[in-house]
Amino acid sequence: MGRFITQNHVQIAILDKQGQIRYDNPFKLWIETDSGERIAVSTSFFSDLSKLAQYGLQKDDRVSIQGEYYDEQNRKLFSPYVITKEYSPSIGTLPNNVNTERLEVVHGFIVSILLPKPGQWNNREGIMAAALKAWFPLPEEYSEKVANGEAFHSEWKEAVSSVQNLVFIQPIIVNGVTEGYLFALTPLTQLEEAFSALEMYYAFFSIVGGLLLIVVLSFLFSKWVSRPLLKLNQTAAQMAKLEFTAISPIKSKDELGSLSTSLVSLSSNLERTLNQLQLTNEKLVQEMEYKSKMEVIQKRFVSDASHELKTPISVVKGYAEGLVDFIAENKREQYARTILREANRMEKLVLDMLELTQLEAQTVKLKPVTFLLYELIAETAANIKPLSNAKTLNILISENKSLLVVADPEKIEQVVLNYLSNAIHHATEGSSIRLDFELSRSERTVYVSVTNEGPKIPDCELPSIWDRFYREENARSRSSGGTGLGLSIVKEIMQLHQQTFGAENTPSGVKFYFTLPLATQFESS
Repeated sequence: MGRFITQNHVQIAILDKQGQIRYDNPFKLWIETDSGERIAVSTSFFSDLSKLAQYGLQKDDRVSIQGEYYDEQNRKLFSPYVITKEYSPSIGTLPNNVNTERLEVVHGFIVSILLPKPGQWNNREGIMAAALKAWFPLPEEYSEKVANGEAFHSEWKEAVSSVQNLVFIQPIIVNGVTEGYLFALTPLTQLEEAFSALEMYYAFFSIVGGLLLIVVLSFLFSKWVSRPLLKLNQTAAQMAKLEFTAISPIKSKDELGSLSTSLVSLSSNLERTLNQLQLTNEKLVQEMEYKSKMEVIQKRFVSDASHELKTPISVVKGYAEGLVDFIAENKREQYARTILREANRMEKLVLDMLELTQLEAQTVKLKPVTFLLYELIAETAANIKPLSNAKTLNILISENKSLLVVADPEKIEQVVLNYLSNAIHHATEGSSIRLDFELSRSERTVYVSVTNEGPKIPDCELPSIWDRFYREENARSRSSGGTGLGLSIVKEIMQLHQQTFGAENTPSGVKFYFTLPLATQFESS
């Protein structure tokens, strides 16, 4: 409050809701007397505040003050008349009508001080009191405003001095309720003096402002003339770097605008042409990559086919030559069966290789439908039962018959058939093969596993069993049957379905597994 009053020549008071002063006296000295008492010395009614402000009082100065005590808003204050700083002359005078019986002198040190700046304070407390008496209670037209939390200001003429003043009232709101008001008062004559001072500098500022305006306008005019040329240069530089996306035309009807429009049109055409060339190049790259991939697949097919067909062809040729040369007449039927068995093996090998080649080339299109997983697996197990009976194996299928999945049933049947065939070939005679389903609603998948009892696969070999024609030396020899392509076909089918698959050893054998997505209607049931 003190700083605001001295800087703006404004009187301020904080009022309660009835307009009674709660606080309006910010300028004080706080003295610690020789008896240890701390008292507040109000300087607002000091006879010459300008002289007091220039007196040079500071904290820790020892002073003697002659005055009298009075009460203000239930607080005991000391009103000074004469102030004497140690080793300095006194300032102030006793009023003519002073009550000598109430006069007291206090001696002590200044512990805190707040005074107006020199030349910035006029004693106007009397006018403040007159203003509060004139404005409170508030007129009805203003009471509604402050009740809604709105501030207002108005002019007011003091009756005795006829000084025109500006009054400002701001409601003080705490938790949505008006608890009081901030009341400010200042004479309009001070504002008029300020305006007069400004008028003295008006001519000077007009001249300086005019010169600055000329400089600014000259700068803006030069920018206005050079900007189109700079923008055209920037556009050309962008085009030189093959950047066409951020180019915009200059909107003008002169030659520069026409040139800019032509550049933008050229930029658009170049961008479109470059995009077409880029798309064409990407297609060519894709076609070359596909052609290269197909060549690799074809070479692998020829290499693998020649390697795998060499042995059965040699066997067929040898036994056929024996039949032609009438060697071992008593074994002709055995020779014929051997030739037929190797021919069947070659046929299955060729069919598997053709299918694997199509899967690797991604020319096979899946035909996903919704089907019952149990029915497909049970039917596949029934088809391969003669092979399991030959080794007296028992196939156990999970009883969860209501699982609906979405996949290509023909391809999934081929996966299950390969898993079962593989499990049967390497299972211990008289043991059991289990087909289990594990439902994961959180991942919306079914985990299908085929587990047999028999020799395990070395852990270091597990990642390699999915390669074509891979046969682990002991567990996967040619004599155990198969073409060595079954698990490679499983791998390609599951990758087409974008599902997981794998194999792991169990305490008693090996488990192969894969996942399938659940059907929507099953998920919601």
